[in-house]
Amino acid sequence: MTGFMPVIYPDELIYSWFCRYYVHSGYPNNRMALEDILYNRHNNPSKEFLGHLNPEMEQVIKSIYPIDELILEHTMFPQYARFIECPKKKDALYRLGHDFCDAHLLFTILPRGEGDKYLKYCPVCASEDREQYGEAYWHRKHQIRNMDLCIKHRCKLINSKITATSSQTFTLNPAETVIKEEEAVYIANSLKLKFASYMEQVIEAPMDLENDISIGTILFYGMEGTKYMSSTGKTRNTQTLADDMQRYYREISLNEVASMYQIQRTLLGNRSDFSVVCQIAFYLGISIDNLLHPSLPEELILKREGNRGSKEETPEDWNQYDEEMAPILEKVACDIYHGNISDTGRPERVSERLIYKFAGIPNHRLGNMPKCREILSRYKETYAQNWARKLVWAYQKLKNENRDKPVFWCNIRELLGVKKKNADVITPFLEQYADKSTADAIKSLLNL
Repeated sequence: MTGFMPVIYPDELIYSWFCRYYVHSGYPNNRMALEDILYNRHNNPSKEFLGHLNPEMEQVIKSIYPIDELILEHTMFPQYARFIECPKKKDALYRLGHDFCDAHLLFTILPRGEGDKYLKYCPVCASEDREQYGEAYWHRKHQIRNMDLCIKHRCKLINSKITATSSQTFTLNPAETVIKEEEAVYIANSLKLKFASYMEQVIEAPMDLENDISIGTILFYGMEGTKYMSSTGKTRNTQTLADDMQRYYREISLNEVASMYQIQRTLLGNRSDFSVVCQIAFYLGISIDNLLHPSLPEELILKREGNRGSKEETPEDWNQYDEEMAPILEKVACDIYHGNISDTGRPERVSERLIYKFAGIPNHRLGNMPKCREILSRYKETYAQNWARKLVWAYQKLKNENRDKPVFWCNIRELLGVKKKNADVITPFLEQYADKSTADAIKSLLNL
């Protein structure tokens, strides 16, 4: 390590800190700075997490700041790990900071919506940062998924031109050189401001690593006394809740409104997406304290967990369960097929295994669900068709990203892991998913 490590600013992303290290140390280019920061430039570098550090850089950072503190206060860890089970949360915290594990292996990181594809900033915060610190920096709270305004200044966040993902070429882009002086657009919608403030407070709250009440149980009791749950607590009207929530959040112009299947899976405890949990909890009027530090009688928790398990394993009315799950399965199948379940956007083959995993349906239950089976049959394809579709997706993705630069087979192989030996089986299906010129271009890469 040859550079100077600056002090990290309040609410600064570690990525932003490394960007300023690059500038303050006078490196002539990104490559040299990244060699000092990272163990390997191709080994899970990240804009949201710590990444795999060079051993010398690791020792320097540990001598300045506790690693766990940096992860909890200067990465997006609280967004992705906030509502997962405590053992997994502790394991993820340790492995990110000490094993430099890829975060995708530790918890679910969903694909980004249109409003979250780039690093965001508040023009007023940038101006204040320059006045106070002499430079702008990337704020963590501005990068919260589904966050499009700055609570401090009540103004709209601006999308930069810097992608928020860490795929393809990883570069250091200091906020000071990216953010230009722009006029702030102020937000007057009080409900929108309250929800944004709710998300920000949840992100910034201390992480509870001991209380292991599942988020499904917390939300279950948050529904008590509402029209969405019967007086006995045995029946929930999830569809009505989803309809009401979607209407409510669309009225406040939320970018990504939770779908029926996202709400259903979260209530079942099969999902813990930060934005979805916050949308449900805020709409139900669950206070931040009750969401993060619930105080529920142990017998009620045990009863809830026991009832939930038995209910999911054997539905009392298969026809009703089939009806309720059909629209959820339709959305899940569509997301799998089009790549919406993948952080890279890679399309997948719609299999029963993935349906059980992402729709929250107990294993081997589709045999009792004719409507869901019919939906699944519409997405049926052979492995060769699926690989052809993936090849077209990868080629078009690389063409869009590289613009005028040529696409090479090694780039496609890196995205997909496909081998040329399967080309003869795959290529006959290329023109099902692409025009002739695209299909021919892919064939030429395969040397056919």
